[in-house]
Amino acid sequence: MVTLIEEPVEVSAVFRRGRMMPVSFAWRNRRYRVVRIAGAYRRRKGHSLELHYSVLAEGGEEVYELRFSTERMAWWLERIHAAG
Repeated sequence: MVTLIEEPVEVSAVFRRGRMMPVSFAWRNRRYRVVRIAGAYRRRKGHSLELHYSVLAEGGEEVYELRFSTERMAWWLERIHAAG
């Protein structure tokens, strides 16, 4: 089941080999540590670039879709894909 969220989140990220990689995010007063990036892609939206990441967090089976906007320099949690 996919749940549409579209809420701003705080993300901690690092740069590895010239790429930005989310390592944790905070949503609704809870911190999620990213244990795996399942996928990533870039998309142009007008003059800005959006970076999209599908991540798995520690202790769960859900896949979280994170989006970073280079225009706003901000992160959003777009969707959650529940297991099963």
